[in-house]
Amino acid sequence: MSTGRALDHIGLISNDLDGLVARYEGMGFTLTPRAYHPDHMGTSNQLVQFTGRNFIELIEVDRPDGILPPKPGHVGFGHFAKEMLQRREGMCLVVFRTQDRDADLAAWNARGLDTYAPFEFERLATMPDGSQVTVRFELGFVTSEAVPDTIFFVCHNQMEELFWKPEFQSHANGAEEITAVSLSAADPAKAAEFLSALFDGEISDRAGGHSVSCGPHRIDVSSPDALQGAWKTGRPPFGSIGFEVRCPGRAGTSTAATEAGGAFIDWGK
Repeated sequence: MSTGRALDHIGLISNDLDGLVARYEGMGFTLTPRAYHPDHMGTSNQLVQFTGRNFIELIEVDRPDGILPPKPGHVGFGHFAKEMLQRREGMCLVVFRTQDRDADLAAWNARGLDTYAPFEFERLATMPDGSQVTVRFELGFVTSEAVPDTIFFVCHNQMEELFWKPEFQSHANGAEEITAVSLSAADPAKAAEFLSALFDGEISDRAGGHSVSCGPHRIDVSSPDALQGAWKTGRPPFGSIGFEVRCPGRAGTSTAATEAGGAFIDWGK
């Protein structure tokens, strides 16, 4: 029996969304049309949706002047993204599925985790036929000093029937699902304990660190030294730095972070 909560999506921020989308299309991914978050967030995105019902979110800070400064006890994602881009591009969001955001926040608070005010937003999404609909999301945030430069949250997608479209879930490379996330941490054991505390995911040992069960998925936490081979361009930064996609036609290969927007991709079967 699996433990923990399934992955909903991951997020990568870039200074050039069009260029990053072109690279992902070159790898055989289908992407949704560009969508715009509210002006106070200052970001836009394009998604890689999978039949396994999770997705990659590629993000750009495109309206920096309208971003509201963060308030105490709140996550200002646009502000966070703008500041992180001053250090590096790459992966910055790890998101889990939920049907009850408030219950998850209450459970995290009871465990003494660092949580933030609930957040809701809506945006327009362009359908395969070019029409536009409104989609809505409820988010609950949690962070840990053990995993810097990464925001974790639960996402309640309130308009799933409008969000998931077969036309966007079919990829020339045959990719089916995000199956794992790779994190680099100064103290892998402490980071794994934080991740396990989110949804009681079982911790197991792996070379150079630990794995935390996330339902059918997992999060691997390793030291930077153990991840140098996967990173390929020197010592990797701390935080979320890679992910695995189930893609039988490319299984056993990898794509360097320099080619995939600051996060390496392992292609699994």
